[in-house]
Amino acid sequence: MAADTATDRSVGSTGAYLATVRGELDRLDRAIGAWSARYGVSALCYTLAVVFFWFGIVKPFGVSPANPVVETGIYFLPFDVFFPVLGWWEAAVGVGLLFKRTMRFAVYLMVFQMLGTMIPLFSAPAMTFTTFPFVPTEIGAYIIKNWVILSGGLVVLTKIELEDER
Repeated sequence: MAADTATDRSVGSTGAYLATVRGELDRLDRAIGAWSARYGVSALCYTLAVVFFWFGIVKPFGVSPANPVVETGIYFLPFDVFFPVLGWWEAAVGVGLLFKRTMRFAVYLMVFQMLGTMIPLFSAPAMTFTTFPFVPTEIGAYIIKNWVILSGGLVVLTKIELEDER
């Protein structure tokens, strides 16, 4: 009988311990959720701004790793004019995302630009897919990940719309 009491006690203390751990994890989850609700979209906006400015500003100086993709994928436009304009456009999006007054316009520019980045998926499938349309090349995967960036821009735009309604 003593063994049963010891077993009951250890199960009971394990149950209490697990309940305590579960409670602490719930508390941590709520804290992270509250932090995310308060700062998450702003963090998304600032990281999009950094990425757009950084990736854009290198294009006019001819040091972007995207040169061959754009040159091959957007073959119907003069590259020597288009590529620097694209770079300044992206840099402007990055700067525009930093200020509330220009954020909406910056997101519109971003959406338009991001849709343009999808063109090589169709205009240069040999460069973007090893097996169209299911197995992307490294370049194709680089372009496809832009769908996530595009979605991030739409989240920022939604936040702007919600704030305008208040």
